[in-house]
Amino acid sequence: MTLLRQEELTSVLAEARSPAISIFLPTHRAGPDIQQDSLRLKHLLKQAERHLLAGGRRSAEAQELLAPIMDLLDDADFWRHQEKGLAIFRSPGVFRVYRMPLGFEEFCLVSDRFSVKPLLPLLINHARFYVLALSQNAVRLLECSRDYLAEIPLPAVPQGMQEGLPIGPAPQLQNYTLPVGGPPAGRFHGHGVGIDDSDVVNVTRYFHRVNEGLKDILKDQRIPLILACVEYLAPLFKEVSHYRPILESVVAGNPDRISNEDLHQKAWRIAERHFQHARDIAAAQYREGTAKGRASHRLQDVLAAAYQGRIAALFVPIGLRRWGRFDFERLALEEHEEERTGDEELLDLAAMQALIHGSTVYGVKPDEMPDRQLLAAVYRY
Repeated sequence: MTLLRQEELTSVLAEARSPAISIFLPTHRAGPDIQQDSLRLKHLLKQAERHLLAGGRRSAEAQELLAPIMDLLDDADFWRHQEKGLAIFRSPGVFRVYRMPLGFEEFCLVSDRFSVKPLLPLLINHARFYVLALSQNAVRLLECSRDYLAEIPLPAVPQGMQEGLPIGPAPQLQNYTLPVGGPPAGRFHGHGVGIDDSDVVNVTRYFHRVNEGLKDILKDQRIPLILACVEYLAPLFKEVSHYRPILESVVAGNPDRISNEDLHQKAWRIAERHFQHARDIAAAQYREGTAKGRASHRLQDVLAAAYQGRIAALFVPIGLRRWGRFDFERLALEEHEEERTGDEELLDLAAMQALIHGSTVYGVKPDEMPDRQLLAAVYRY
């Protein structure tokens, strides 16, 4: 499994051509339910075929489009290596399959565009973050979400001060006085190892080398980074690094003694607070903006703003659906009580347009929507 990045999903959305088929289903890693997963997909493929035929596609054309998905039905090895959920995107020229750490509701949509709303909890609520484990002996970088962990190779990063400072022996790090701007200066002893004032320059040189080695990996990223290190080293690295954001809280202690799994678990507690705080700020901006015309919950207004790239943050309820059509030229909305041939799922459409234009999109439970609205958008302008 790899972590689905928002930029990758945006690329998939841009590649889609009509007809675009989106399939979501829950899957299992072991046990008798594995056999049922293939049957669920077969049932959803029948739904997709009916939609294609109802939309005017010839039977042979529908079969050709569905063929790569149908090949999965009897692939026993494929079904033995699943996560909690499966997402499949298929359109002319596009075939993408994602194993996901989230169990989806069974759902199939045939439209002009791919469906993204079921993925929003993975893209935002379980958003990505980095953990940088720093010590005098080693450096590790982990890419994480709530349910995902992968260690990233660091070929250009020195592994320890001996490698980072090849001239002369590595300092033994006995005591350390914190730099200006850090916590109150004083002597520190951690794990029997520290640095005194004369070695601050060496540690700073080492961190410069680490920072240089990370530049190509972290280039153009804006993903929160959490440091895992002895606490008094954190302000030194923050002074050296220009990466943002580096979160204030750290996973304290010598990371050499902590497994990747434990680092991930400890760092998620910090990341979760950060993501929740950002969501709370966006909700507060929505409430303040409604009175000033800088936010809206009206579906037609939100769809127009999403298409025009005017949305900064959008809240969308997971599990709810609204069917209809939206004319992007006239910005006109037509809603239907039930799905009709040629309809789009309008909440999904709003989310997709917002993602394409770089908006932050929060997929939340209906009872967690700001002011219990169907949609909640904060405008950029």
